[in-house]
Amino acid sequence: MSPCTDMAVKLQEVAARIRELREIAGYSPEYMAEQTEVSLDEYLQYESGKVDLPFTFIHKCALIFD
Repeated sequence: MSPCTDMAVKLQEVAARIRELREIAGYSPEYMAEQTEVSLDEYLQYESGKVDLPFTFIHKCALIFD
């Protein structure tokens, strides 16, 4: 597996875990977008793994999920 492919897989795994934790917590995408201070569209792109996740976004998610 190439490094680029490996990074894409890891990105998808992290994005899927954020989505899973959001669903377990019962939070809407709108709530998460507001709490992470990004637009809903941007949040949905992060959660789908379509774009790279900034550290600040991951950190804010970690704080929300405790």
